[in-house]
Amino acid sequence: MSAPSELPPPSTERLEVAGIAASLGIAVGTVHVVPRTGRAPRRRAQDRAREVDRLKTALEATRAELQVARDGLDEEMGLVLDALLLMHSDRLFVDATVERIERDGLVAEWALERTVASLKAPLLASTNRYFRERAEDLEHVGAHVLRHLRGDTDRWTLPERELVLVAADLSPADAARLLGDPRVLAVVTETGSATSHTALLARALEVPAVVGTRGLLDRIEGTPEAVVDALRGRVIVAPDAAERDAAIDRGARFLRFASSLRDRAHEALRTADGDAVELLANIELPAEAGAACAHGATGIGLYRTEYLYLERGALPDEESQLEVYRSVVEAAGTGPVVLRTFDLGGDKLPHGARTTRGPNPALGLRALRLSLRRPALFRTQVRAVLRAAVSGDVRLLLPLVTTVDELRRARAIVEECARELEAEGVAHARVPIGAMVEVPAAALRTERLAREADFLSVGTNDLAQYTFAADRGDPDVSELADPLDPALLLLLRSIVDGAARHDRPLTMCGDMAADPLALPVVLGLGFRRLSTPLAALPFVQETVRRVDTPTLRALAAEAIELDSAVEVRALVRSSLDGSLGDLWTEQGLG
Repeated sequence: MSAPSELPPPSTERLEVAGIAASLGIAVGTVHVVPRTGRAPRRRAQDRAREVDRLKTALEATRAELQVARDGLDEEMGLVLDALLLMHSDRLFVDATVERIERDGLVAEWALERTVASLKAPLLASTNRYFRERAEDLEHVGAHVLRHLRGDTDRWTLPERELVLVAADLSPADAARLLGDPRVLAVVTETGSATSHTALLARALEVPAVVGTRGLLDRIEGTPEAVVDALRGRVIVAPDAAERDAAIDRGARFLRFASSLRDRAHEALRTADGDAVELLANIELPAEAGAACAHGATGIGLYRTEYLYLERGALPDEESQLEVYRSVVEAAGTGPVVLRTFDLGGDKLPHGARTTRGPNPALGLRALRLSLRRPALFRTQVRAVLRAAVSGDVRLLLPLVTTVDELRRARAIVEECARELEAEGVAHARVPIGAMVEVPAAALRTERLAREADFLSVGTNDLAQYTFAADRGDPDVSELADPLDPALLLLLRSIVDGAARHDRPLTMCGDMAADPLALPVVLGLGFRRLSTPLAALPFVQETVRRVDTPTLRALAAEAIELDSAVEVRALVRSSLDGSLGDLWTEQGLG
């Protein structure tokens, strides 16, 4: 992190906004605001053929820009832009826009806007966060093409100084081009999430990023200085001198901390008293695999394969899946790669793969239930996974397992696929088959599942919401689904005990494993294999190395006997402040 050598005087009042820390770090720089893209003109076409030509010319220009940006990235990160290139060529997207021009007589800009809105609608209606985020990718494509139609291609020209880039949003192409510019010290966007393409690229390029700062652009005047605190998810516009100096100090301290962790990233991870802990990474895109292993993860503990549906705009065939899975396995090197089969439901399928949504999709036909109901879809994925397993240590994980019978039926299909491939003379390998424990029924029968499964993974996000009958996406009740509630801790302890009875590997891959206050309790309950998002890896590593097993076991035992999550958090703070307090402070929990 560095500060600008010459800063203009502040031209706005102090402003502090909260967002989502998408790429860790702290930076201080001069704000450079990228204005929002204007609304598409709503006019009738005077010459429809000319409007179609304008559209095709703009598509060619945007594809060329994307290809240049893609060529500037390594192979792994380039995969992030491949999906955008596919969208630019997708016949559904292009033909629908051309039809609106030729049939409805709209100018290209208006036709494009209507097509994007139409294709986004079913994605935004989904209850699945990932699918809603992919709607943002579609909007990025539309905005990119619209800029060329409007001749508005110079809006990303940067001034010759170190700066904090503030934008309504960044397309992956813009992010790839701009975040590699040495003038950009940090990026702030009004939209986005920690799993968006912009966040992924920012992490890969090690640029501090805070996203989700809604309404920020309308509140900034001139070119003030700004502090981007991407550890705590805060942005301070026009900070006072003390805040600026404190940010510079914390930023330098974090860089030293991160550097020391990188130096130790590939050391065996152990608690202070020597207990081994295996740390893996959760990923959603193939490009994240290499970055995860470079930052100390020993492998991929959870690869969510659902993105393949939307990235390709249709149900992916066996060869398409094989290509992606193989790229993940090769990027992970010798480390394990856990490929979770599609966690899709009635409201989460793309066009062409519809099924009954049901009155409550979260409790309906989704995940493994859907795979067993539609075996052709499941078999295609299983065959691709078995073929990819030739390239490395691949494990197959089944989501939302509820009964032992479901696990047996799924295993039988996997065995059938293996026999088919063998008869066809197609190279493949047998893989361990695991079950996700994320519903209370499975948690209560963990010991039985452990007899049948080769390994188990705990999804604490779903397990919490199903245990407390509280939708974690509903702000009116989400606080009930608190992972540190003693009721859930008791359930987690029974899962650990059930897996241990059959000596089955057990991983926690839900958000609880990366929660700074929950992690000590997780370790105290007996979890020794964790899978977390990339951003959490350094803090999880450091936490593990500072704590000892006897203290954590006593902590977990006491926590289970308390009456609320509030009491558990207070216990964790009072018990471990001496060893972990500074880490909590750095993460905004001090």
